[in-house]
Amino acid sequence: MRLASSAEAEQGHAVWYHQDASLVAAGVWTERRAGAGEDAEPLLMHHRPTGTGLIAVFDGSGGSGAAIAHESVDGTPRTGAWVGSRVARATSETWFAETAAAHGHDYHGHDGDAAALGDRMARSMSVMRPTRPTRLIGRIRRELPTTMAALRYRRRGGTVRCRALWAGDSRAYLLTPGAGLQALTRDHTDETDALDQLLQDPPMTNVICADRPFRIDQADTEARLPCVLVCATDGFFGYVDTPAHFECHLLRELSDARDAADWADLLRARVTGYTADDASLSLVAVGYRDFEHLRGAFSRRTDDVLRAHWPDGPRLTEPEFRSWRSRSWHEYRPGYERLMPPAPDGGRR
Repeated sequence: MRLASSAEAEQGHAVWYHQDASLVAAGVWTERRAGAGEDAEPLLMHHRPTGTGLIAVFDGSGGSGAAIAHESVDGTPRTGAWVGSRVARATSETWFAETAAAHGHDYHGHDGDAAALGDRMARSMSVMRPTRPTRLIGRIRRELPTTMAALRYRRRGGTVRCRALWAGDSRAYLLTPGAGLQALTRDHTDETDALDQLLQDPPMTNVICADRPFRIDQADTEARLPCVLVCATDGFFGYVDTPAHFECHLLRELSDARDAADWADLLRARVTGYTADDASLSLVAVGYRDFEHLRGAFSRRTDDVLRAHWPDGPRLTEPEFRSWRSRSWHEYRPGYERLMPPAPDGGRR
């Protein structure tokens, strides 16, 4: 995976990209305030001998993890949220590197991925738990809190098998020309309606952290090739007008892109124009002959989703906009939620 510009990374944003005859991948990372972002860099890994890979994102929870937990060599103070997202990323990277070959040859024999990764994550968090006292108190305080959304995938014949692993409100998706963007995870919040989440920003009920028990959930999906797998933090999908707009952004920039590097950079420019948070994204397109094949495959879907879910013409009044937004979600929701894991008892849909 190639980093487009190391100089940009020092300025609070960076993109990664890769493309060959069978794989197109892109990563985007932005900080709302340069040097103070709490999203870790996105993770993109692929094991060629077995056709397995891992994409993932990690969003340090700045509200509950605002206490200083670490000081860099140069004296820069780092919050618990900043440390937590980096520890989670490093743990996930090591876990995949150590298990890729075994998982690739015996995919069905590893149903305990969530438990194994969760145990390893808990140990890593415990080791990095800050020793200095904090003045922050209360029920919402966490030590090293972070979300995670990951997709472990394996290409096999004409399909790709993917396993979503997540904690918190970062999300994993399947993107296809026929069905569009479909969620493969369900946020760990009491409110699980995606439009209501945009309007309310509900608190999370489960995050990876060092001081309390947490869980990593797991859900499996099999999709026909070719397709695109996506993981994103809420900086990408939490500051749009409707749930459909995240797909609109992905496909608008794809239609304008020359190659994987350009797609990543266009997405970076797009998200910095509308988000109010750090934002990171990791995606991999599997089974396309080249980037032109990928872009062409989504041309009709791009036209359809923009026509149906992107307002055009005169600016709407507030009542008109609310009515339009409700209609958009009503039409978009069945496809978006078709592959979503079921809501736990007590979850509101």
